[in-house]
Amino acid sequence: MNYESVAAWMTSLDPILKEYEPRNIFNADETGLFYKCLPSKTYDFKGQPCFDGRHRKERVLILMDANMDGSEKLPLLMIGKTADPQFFRIVKVKLMEYTSNKKTRNIFTEKKL
Repeated sequence: MNYESVAAWMTSLDPILKEYEPRNIFNADETGLFYKCLPSKTYDFKGQPCFDGRHRKERVLILMDANMDGSEKLPLLMIGKTADPQFFRIVKVKLMEYTSNKKTRNIFTEKKL
């Protein structure tokens, strides 16, 4: 890592951030949720065989977004590949927004958050 360039970037960021109030500075981050993946290790009784299989790769992305002082937290956004997933047909309470897209880089231009 080039520490000199990171230090220069941090010193140039401070004047920019001082122009805004903390409630107007937002941070968004996404994480992958492998909802069909089994754990790689498990406890088992002595003498019982334990088989390791292939890991499933089905996943959705969860986008989290909040402002700097924590006063405003936007609803979670789930990004999947299927336009009409079956698991939303049986769910009665909507816990988060859902959108589908093959490539996540197009989400922010198409969907107004």
